[in-house]
Amino acid sequence: MENKKQIFKIKAVTEKTGLTEYTLRYYEKEGLIVPNRTPSNIRIYSEDDVNWLLFIEHMRSTDMSIEDLKHFVKLRRYGSDYEEEILHILVRHRKQVAEKLQRYQENLNLLNHKIDMYTGQLRDRDQNLYEHFIEWMAAKKDEKQ
Repeated sequence: MENKKQIFKIKAVTEKTGLTEYTLRYYEKEGLIVPNRTPSNIRIYSEDDVNWLLFIEHMRSTDMSIEDLKHFVKLRRYGSDYEEEILHILVRHRKQVAEKLQRYQENLNLLNHKIDMYTGQLRDRDQNLYEHFIEWMAAKKDEKQ
């Protein structure tokens, strides 16, 4: 029994990947993907092409630059002789992602602090003067002890 590989036209690939036709053409122009063509010059993509596009999109979602991706693709096409250089690209990019993640964590901590501060202000706004006085008296009493 012959195992026939599935092929997809550009519209089906946009549905499978969530990428626009414009993005697919841009990636092709940049050399990130090279779809086959029919005799009438219609782009056709294999299942491997679709998976490769998903990988590219994954790397782009980590803010890998188009230039780094182009270099990665070029080295990958050359074969296993360039695996060390590919590893270097990935390790360098991981460092950039980790640094960005740390900045995001610091920003998240600051946002949480501000939210806590404003939540406290809104909660305290509902207290009347008498309740503030009672709290102040209790704090004074604790200080003396």
